[in-house]
Amino acid sequence: MLNIQELISLRTDIFDNRKVKLVRHQDSRIEYRDVIKDRKQLIEYQKEQGTNVFGKTEYLVSFIGQESTKSLLFGFFKVGNVEQRENGKFYYDLEEINVCPELIDRVIIDWGNATRAWHQDYRNYTKEVLEILPKGYLGEFPGLTNFILDYNELKRLFENPDANRDWKNHLSSVNGIYMILDKSTGNQYIGSACGKFGIWQRWNDYAKTKHGGNQLLIDLYLTDNEYQRNFQFTILQTLPSNLTSKEVTNIESLYKKKFGTRFHGLNKN
Repeated sequence: MLNIQELISLRTDIFDNRKVKLVRHQDSRIEYRDVIKDRKQLIEYQKEQGTNVFGKTEYLVSFIGQESTKSLLFGFFKVGNVEQRENGKFYYDLEEINVCPELIDRVIIDWGNATRAWHQDYRNYTKEVLEILPKGYLGEFPGLTNFILDYNELKRLFENPDANRDWKNHLSSVNGIYMILDKSTGNQYIGSACGKFGIWQRWNDYAKTKHGGNQLLIDLYLTDNEYQRNFQFTILQTLPSNLTSKEVTNIESLYKKKFGTRFHGLNKN
């Protein structure tokens, strides 16, 4: 079987005769599960360490720990200066380098038995490549009411429909009531989708416009054209396709009353 070192060496020789470490980030804390959804936050998370673990290292090949010993390739980094701060922690100047971009977020390796050894020498520990995911793949579809998507995940879904056919097939086959949560304020927007391609079609509007044409979301967008980074999408209820648009609207209205989104949220009507 091909290992990660062989896969990389087929594309670049940048790590030849260099001091390189394999790094696997995994943490059970809720804060970490939030961090790994945001690339910038994860890079910052990686920069700060309790001990000088990267002191003699020139490059990092970084992974995100998944179930069991699986690990997803996150990126390649050049290690610069290190500063020990007043809290005793070490802060590294890490520069993400443009190496094998076609492999990022796609290659899954087997980290092996020593999962506690989260940083290992690149040459001494070969890691078997288990899978190369399709570009833009979000993962297995978990069920219509069993997921939450951040806006960046939503956008990736619609930019890569072929890699996420299962998602597209399910979301385009149902009508429903959905919620958008503004994570920065806690405000909520309740919406409905009914039509030929159901929720898929309605959420595609958000992926394209960032606000879906909803007035209060447009107002937020006008204050900051990257405000959509705060949005989180989820389905509250799926609905039979034989319901009329009026019946769907009535159910949507009931949810707005339940959550109070007309008075304390993001629904204008």
